[in-house]
Amino acid sequence: MKGRVYLIGALVCLLLGYSPIALAANIQYSTGDTGPAVEQIQSGLKAAGYFGGQVDGRFTTMTRQAVMDFQKAAGLKADGIVEAKTYKAITGKGIPAKSTELAKPSPNRNSDKIIHTALSYRGVKYRFGGATPSGFDCSGFVMYVYNQYGIKLPRTADKQFEIGSPIKSKKDLKPGDLVFFETYEKGASHVGIYQGENRFIHASSSRGVTVSPLSDAYFAPRYLGARRVL
Repeated sequence: MKGRVYLIGALVCLLLGYSPIALAANIQYSTGDTGPAVEQIQSGLKAAGYFGGQVDGRFTTMTRQAVMDFQKAAGLKADGIVEAKTYKAITGKGIPAKSTELAKPSPNRNSDKIIHTALSYRGVKYRFGGATPSGFDCSGFVMYVYNQYGIKLPRTADKQFEIGSPIKSKKDLKPGDLVFFETYEKGASHVGIYQGENRFIHASSSRGVTVSPLSDAYFAPRYLGARRVL
């Protein structure tokens, strides 16, 4: 009887044009996805020493980078996308099916591109008044990165702080938001791009383009607010 049930199930799968193995082959997790499966991915990466962020079930750009590092080390295709083979290698388990609860698309894919572009300039030296890869100041860096995606920003931090939608709380920050600080003068005098995981990318006068935590001893008490322009 059981054999007949299995045979009927297999025939139905064939008639519909799929099988459990084929379905698994089509399942993948990437930037913007959320849920328990992403938590499993992050936990596996953390245990293996590739992920230093919070295990929160959100597939952010930081999670994607950790996946890529793992894939490179494991000899897998390093594209930051977790398909069945990568999921098995990270977690030791079969990849679970996705549902609307497990996979919420990123509301703005431009944010991923902006973060990727901003990070590509890490190490570029600081230059007061600079707005090109030969040297950036904070607002020149932000303006240059966003301009590559057709988003025109004012030249200075104080003027950039006047545009977009204000973000009321740090917990509401999303990758790609602009974060502002009151540093050498009153009002917005320093700006960076929120990366996610409580970190932001900015042109530092002492380190050039770099990534810092919002909890940094210098920046935390000088945090002024954030704006969303995407």
